[in-house]
Amino acid sequence: MVRPTSPSSNDAGYDGGFALLEILAALAIVALVAAMSFPFLTQASRAIGLKVRAAEIAALLRHGRNAAMEQGRPVQCSVDPQTRTVSSGASGRKVVLPDGTTMRVVRSGHLRSADGLGFVFLADGRALGGVLSIEGSSLTYRITVNPLTSGVTLSEVE
Repeated sequence: MVRPTSPSSNDAGYDGGFALLEILAALAIVALVAAMSFPFLTQASRAIGLKVRAAEIAALLRHGRNAAMEQGRPVQCSVDPQTRTVSSGASGRKVVLPDGTTMRVVRSGHLRSADGLGFVFLADGRALGGVLSIEGSSLTYRITVNPLTSGVTLSEVE
């Protein structure tokens, strides 16, 4: 029986490059799954973006309410459904909704002015309340202004 003279001549551990093929196959599967899930990720990011904008509008309205009570004078927050813009009368800040969304004031109690629709927060803590509906491709958010407490709530409509 002949014994090998060095351990390097022993090819019992040689696998013929199969590890490389297995890695390439795994990478191809990962790439395929990523490509198939991409449309779902973009739709989810749009939904998250709409929720963020709705939360910004609710915060803008709350800021208007707080400014009215702090300054002792009425503050109007204007809503323009044509340009999908809500602007604060207290700070001048504006929130614009992205393309593909609609905005409607769906309940009475809002104020019509030359600037469009709006919510007025009074110095005594009351408001000319109403409901603002923000509709995206698959989600709808409702921002409600309570006329007695001037509380601003954001809710998702199913």
